[in-house]
Formats: sequence, C-alpha cells, structure tokens
Amino acid sequence: MMYRRKIGDAEVFNIVEMIAPTHDPAMLYPALGPEGLRDVADRLTPDHFWPATGKLIIGIQIWVVKLGEDVIVIDTGVGNGKPRGLPRFDRLNTLAPVWLSAIGATPEAVTHVINTHLHGDHVGGNTVASGDGWTAAFPNARYWMPQRDYDYWLPRYHEAKGIGETEAFTDGVMPLVEAGKVTFYGEGQEIVPGLTMKAAYGHTPGMMRADLTCADEAGVFCADIFHSPLQILRPDINTVIDVLPEVAQATRMTFLAEMADTGALVMPCHFGAPHAVRIVRDGDGFGFVPDVV
Repeated sequence: MMYRRKIGDAEVFNIVEMIAPTHDPAMLYPALGPEGLRDVADRLTPDHFWPATGKLIIGIQIWVVKLGEDVIVIDTGVGNGKPRGLPRFDRLNTLAPVWLSAIGATPEAVTHVINTHLHGDHVGGNTVASGDGWTAAFPNARYWMPQRDYDYWLPRYHEAKGIGETEAFTDGVMPLVEAGKVTFYGEGQEIVPGLTMKAAYGHTPGMMRADLTCADEAGVFCADIFHSPLQILRPDINTVIDVLPEVAQATRMTFLAEMADTGALVMPCHFGAPHAVRIVRDGDGFGFVPDVV
C-alpha cells in the first residue's frame, strides 16, 4: 500500500510495509492497565485498536520525500529476506521495493537514506543480499545515521554480533559503515534545504526526527516518539522498549505542545490508517485529527 501527500512543493509518500493488529497493549504499554485502555479504546477504534482481539494495530511505514532532484527515503523498514528472531519479521517477502519503484524511488534514483534511529524495523531495508553478505539497497545514496545511536549500539554489536538486538545492526548498518557510505549526524543537521534533523531522544539515546518545511508548509517525520495515537491521548505512557523512559516522556510532551501550536503534519512510523495526523489541544491534554488522503 502507498499514499501520497503534498507539503509545499515536496511530494511525500508513505509505503506501508506491513500492518496488522499485532500488539497486546499490556505488553507494549505496561503502565497503561485495563482501565486506562478502556478510557481510550473508543477513540482508537477501528484504525488503531481492534476490540475483537484486544490488540493495537501497528504498522511499519517507509516515508519518501521527493524534493527537486532529491529522492529521500526516511527509515527503510524491516526489509526483505532478513533473518530475524521475531517470527513476523523473519525473511519477509513484501512488495515494498515494487511500491518504492512505482513512486520513482528506485534503488538507483534514491539520493539520501535517513535513519532516524537504529532499531531493526527502521534500518533493515538499508541493505540487500549480495553473495554471502549485504550491500546497499540504494547504491547511489548517502546514508545518514544518528551518531548518538551508533555510539550506543556499537559496543553491543561487538559483544553479540548478529544475536538478538544486534541482528539489524549487523546486516543493516555495519556493511554500509564498512563500505564508507554513511554520514553520521546530530542535532541541526540539514540533509537538503528544507529538511533538518532535530533531537527526539528517549526511545533510543540518539533518536532524531526530520522536520520538513517547504513553501510555508510544514511536516515532521517523528520516528517513534509515538508507537500509537494512544500516546497522544496518554503522553505519560511509555513503551516497554523505550531506552530512556523519562527522556522519552519529556520529548513526547514537548513535541505535542509544539505540534499543537504549529499545526504541522505529523508523520510517525507505526500508526494505522491514514498514517499521519495533526495534533490538537483537548482540554488540558491533546487529541489528534487523522490526515485523510
């Protein structure tokens, strides 16, 4: 599946690599509790929560920006053919590469690949199989990776190459570093004019967001500040996989206030349809308005 939007002169696409009611709220959000879920379930149904199974609908999106001569992929998903310990990610064979090509993001056409952070569902599609190893899926692109995340994962990679949480680092990050195709970036890095990286630390120590401003319109690729709109309604709730929970919560609260004030389009990686929202104030808290394509 793929969707198209416009932000100023920029064309923005999201490719849905996979989506399903997969996540038990009690697993993903241990602090939520049954009563907390009941309070928000109606506002999440049917696009983000499936009452019949009691599961949250979680997608994996690959975002693409076409701006002038640049074709920019933001986070590359799980990727096809990657051996993974998590069964639903193991050796996928999706149509994501076909859909990317259909919008003009062919392997040869992509000029930049941005990883907002280095979790496996954001870097797996960086590479494709080549002989006994892995090579760049986008051979002409410069790959951009957050320095702080790389510094966090590198010692873990040396301790446990290819095992557990280092799977994707081993086959989606290190082959590109060793090939000299990576530029490490930090706060304030401008990738192309109008697309700037800003700190969104917490979910991982170095996670970043990508802010797009074009012709007085704005959008933010917010990575995993949220895994579900549930966290817009309950920004105090962290996921079980947030590395720095207090930092993640503070990042989320600051981000919500900023987006409610600016009206920028918010484009996360994991929301259900229509996969992008605008943040609004709702009393002392926040709500969301789906951006229907």
